[in-house]
Amino acid sequence: MESEKHYILVTKNSCPHCQDALTLLKERNLKFSYTDMENCDEALEATKQQLNWQTVPMVWEQEVNWSDNAKVVENNFIGGFQELKKHLDK
Repeated sequence: MESEKHYILVTKNSCPHCQDALTLLKERNLKFSYTDMENCDEALEATKQQLNWQTVPMVWEQEVNWSDNAKVVENNFIGGFQELKKHLDK
């Protein structure tokens, strides 16, 4: 296996859009990992400021080369749930 897409999410467990994003990725059998920031307000706010993005989930699409020590070839911020849905539907 050369490289493949992998999704990274920053979520909050209490957020319905976060749960929708996780469900969407599961339904489409896409590989992903996520960090639940429910109780990490400081780190979550710092991430939001860094991205200039105010809501969760925050979703990235990565191209990962698994045969090269899981080297990330591309790392693209997609946005939130609606942006993820649009991205996957195109």
